[in-house]
Amino acid sequence: MSPEQRRRLLEQLPPDRRKRVEDRLERYNRLTPQERERLREQLERFRDLPPERQQAARQLFRRFNSLPEDRRLLLQEEFRLLRELDGSQRRARLDSQELRNRYSPAEQQILRDYSELLEPPE
Repeated sequence: MSPEQRRRLLEQLPPDRRKRVEDRLERYNRLTPQERERLREQLERFRDLPPERQQAARQLFRRFNSLPEDRRLLLQEEFRLLRELDGSQRRARLDSQELRNRYSPAEQQILRDYSELLEPPE
């Protein structure tokens, strides 16, 4: 989108929504090329999901975003770890005492739901 198109689109938004979009654009522009590529790949994977799994991902993201920032940062680290594991390793990690000790039941459920999204549909 050209800068002029972006400007016109932003002008049409209510002020609070416009501010959120501008903040997100600014964060995106600060990403490294590798981070942008990873984000693009994640978006492609999301678009490839069936509608019901997309909806589950949106709900999961809302639950994740409702957590305090310090807990979100911890879960992000765990997400990265879980992504690197194969299915059986991921299930073992989710069933581990370490995970139960480190995360609340609600956070554990977010991690389990995230893990389900990583599994290919049957």
